[in-house]
Parts: sequence; structure tokens; C-alpha cells
Amino acid sequence: MSVLTFGLMFIAAFSNQAQAQNSAVPFAFLETKTFHSSVLHVASLAKGMSAFNDAPEGKDFNSKAVRDFQSRFQKAENVIWHSDQDGFMSYFTKNGFVNRVYYDRKGNWQFSLILYSEDQLPVNLRHTVKVRNIGFAIILIEEVQSNDGMVYIVHLENKSNIRILRLSKDAEMEILQEITKA
Repeated sequence: MSVLTFGLMFIAAFSNQAQAQNSAVPFAFLETKTFHSSVLHVASLAKGMSAFNDAPEGKDFNSKAVRDFQSRFQKAENVIWHSDQDGFMSYFTKNGFVNRVYYDRKGNWQFSLILYSEDQLPVNLRHTVKVRNIGFAIILIEEVQSNDGMVYIVHLENKSNIRILRLSKDAEMEILQEITKA
């Protein structure tokens, strides 16, 4: 299974769960129409279609957003920019994962969703997750950064279950979803 497919599966699972839980995390793709649009842009990234490079040009893009992106994500690759009525989105790869960042129409950063593997989670948090979830392997980390702070969405798996946790940087943990495998 490719990293893109894996990431899209978890994004879809999380978006459905977050709607049910009325999550306060500001995901632009929770609405079905926006979510499908996001998937199309991520899919084009996987195919190597980059409509715009690191610095898109034209009246549709806000230079403030581009400058902020370049300072936040210096090692981003395969950058694709997209605009809609709400603002600007950039999809990019880093460490083999597809990531995204959202800006409003004025170019102000709104939030980022950064994916990575277990070894990139801070050691103290990784230890806490493993101690409290014995028998589960950490499959994927989603770092959600917003103006309200940062949380981690941790995807765990064992032989019979998939567990998705919300983890604060203070190691406060909440189970968002528990799925029994068929």
C-alpha cells in the first residue's frame, strides 16, 4: 500500500469521525464538497503534476502566503498550490508524506496538517503512547498546527483493532475512535 493511499484512508476516516465528534480542529476538508476537492489535489501531487512551483505567480495567489510557506516549510518538495473562495492551500511532500497548509484570502496562515512516522514524534510523547497502549504499534502521526495550538492525531494498530488518539504536547490523551478489524 502506498503512503498516499494510506494517508488518504486515514484522512477520510478521521474526517468522518471528527464530524461525528464535532471536533474543534479546523479542518477545511470536513465538508464533503471541499474534502473531495482536496483529494483531487492530493491525487495530482501523487501523479507528479505540479501546477505551481514553490512560488506560484499570478493574481490568484497571495505573496504573503507564499512567503510564509517558504519560511515554515523550507524542505518542502513537489509543492502544489490551489486557491478557492476561502483562501489558499498548498500540498507538498516531506519525508515521503503528503502534507498540507491552509491560508485565508489575505494570506494569513490558518493551519497545517503534517504527517510523519513514529520516530519523529517527541520521545516523551512516544513513550507515553506506547505505555498506555500496550500491544499497539504506532502507524502514523498527524501533527495539526493551528492558531489554537498543536495536537497530534496518533494512529495505532494491533492484530484486531485500529485506535486513533488525540494527544496534546502535554501528553494528555483521548481516544477519538476505536475500530475492530473484520
